[in-house]
Amino acid sequence: MLLLKKDQVQFQDVINPDLEQPTPVIGIFYQNKLFKHLKSFPKDKLESAQQLMRQLSLDPKEAFLMLEETEQYTIWCQDAKLKSYDSSKDSKANDRTSEIDLKELVREMRDIGGIKIKDRRYRLTVYPRCLVGSEATTWLVRKFFISEAEAVKLGQKLIDSKLLHHVTDSHPFEDGFFFYRFYWDE
Repeated sequence: MLLLKKDQVQFQDVINPDLEQPTPVIGIFYQNKLFKHLKSFPKDKLESAQQLMRQLSLDPKEAFLMLEETEQYTIWCQDAKLKSYDSSKDSKANDRTSEIDLKELVREMRDIGGIKIKDRRYRLTVYPRCLVGSEATTWLVRKFFISEAEAVKLGQKLIDSKLLHHVTDSHPFEDGFFFYRFYWDE
């Protein structure tokens, strides 16, 4: 059983060209192979994830990975049909973020199933009711099937629209351990 950390794989847009209407999805690239998402488990369900991996590994024809992420474990399956997909060449992909209603997006991000908003500590300072930029980026990537760069641009749109800001107003939106707060939570 192979358990990897998030920084050991490369997230990438992939597409299955055999489908009637190919749609880009998030995949991972590891050791020159492409993998598609199979199942997710919350952090407290590690044993269930390991049990499924044991069952899957009985099939020698397929390759499976388990990825430890911030809030969950995900299982990925190698798929030889998958192809890399460059979303920058697709004009529809470039329009996806421009069509998003930012106020509705904020409502979804703050709602159940959205981003964790809680008091966070950095050094000796507690920042109330904030979120982490990297967690927001991951959530946006999964929600809209966009690249991390597009998710960062969307986060910056939230800042430019005065819906979100860095807790000390000293950083633009970044995919990292930076704290941001919705103006609605002030």
